[in-house]
Amino acid sequence: MLFSKDQNAFLKAALNRVAFFIFVTTSLSACAESANYAFITNQLSDDITVIDINKQEAIKTITAGKAPAGVALSQNGQRLMVTNPDSQNISVIDARKLTEISQITVGQGPVGIATNHDGSIAYVADWYEHKISIVEVDEQQIRHRIDVGKSPAGIILDESRNRLYVANRDDNTVSIIDTITEQVLETVKVGKSPFGLALTADGQRLFSVNVQDNSVTMIDTDNLTVAATIAVGEWPYCAVASPDGKFLYVTNQDENSVSVIDIASQKNINTIEVEDSPEGIDITANGKHLYVSNWGSDSVSIIDTTTGKRITDVKTGKGSRAFGDFIISQ
Repeated sequence: MLFSKDQNAFLKAALNRVAFFIFVTTSLSACAESANYAFITNQLSDDITVIDINKQEAIKTITAGKAPAGVALSQNGQRLMVTNPDSQNISVIDARKLTEISQITVGQGPVGIATNHDGSIAYVADWYEHKISIVEVDEQQIRHRIDVGKSPAGIILDESRNRLYVANRDDNTVSIIDTITEQVLETVKVGKSPFGLALTADGQRLFSVNVQDNSVTMIDTDNLTVAATIAVGEWPYCAVASPDGKFLYVTNQDENSVSVIDIASQKNINTIEVEDSPEGIDITANGKHLYVSNWGSDSVSIIDTTTGKRITDVKTGKGSRAFGDFIISQ
């Protein structure tokens, strides 16, 4: 299995605590029907736990490919995309019916994933081949591949600016891709081992979570330069910005916590305890609740953002990752 718990322990020892799989991401609003779900990829049980946001409880398990990790939702709330590293494909799932539609073969090491407004295109980061695959979902084929830095992981699509942002972990860079020309526009140096990415709703601030130097790099997307470097907890992994753009929430894997960053002051203003080895993180559309996947405890911690307190934990499958945007809510 690619990047299992045992392999993570080995790689940490061999490479001075190198982390794999995180994300990023933005909150999405459901359309038409009232569907309020969190989709949690479970890498060790080859499935996806569906959590009802209103009830704050697991309601269904969807079988996926092997070792599901990355996750993305179309903005219309119709499709869910999941990377399956060990079967080298992606699962396309009906986010309303909660059933798998298809599996599409991609490159050797699919990790991060993003999709467009209607789920017709998927962008997949290939960890081993150092490329982004552009997948025509309905045709079930790769249309084009773009060379990026080494070991691309987290990716975020900003359709309003026709940009795709890619964290290249082994290059300590972020690639900015023009989705119209499908060319790399710029490459920005960030901290050590960037993995997860987050973007404010207005698209003006991009955040790179730098695993090995316990920091977050803030990038001004207008001029594509580093605006600040912010210290967080130990072994940070993923991040998400609040819908109003005031706060950034960062999971700290080795501290079992979430750092709360005031974006305006660029300061850490709170630390919230969660369960074991938090990885993926996302926020509801109204900004009231954070959902944090905990790899080590096979659970999701739910946090009230008003009080800054963890209110409950929901059991999931084994090895929960949820690397990407995984919440659909109104």
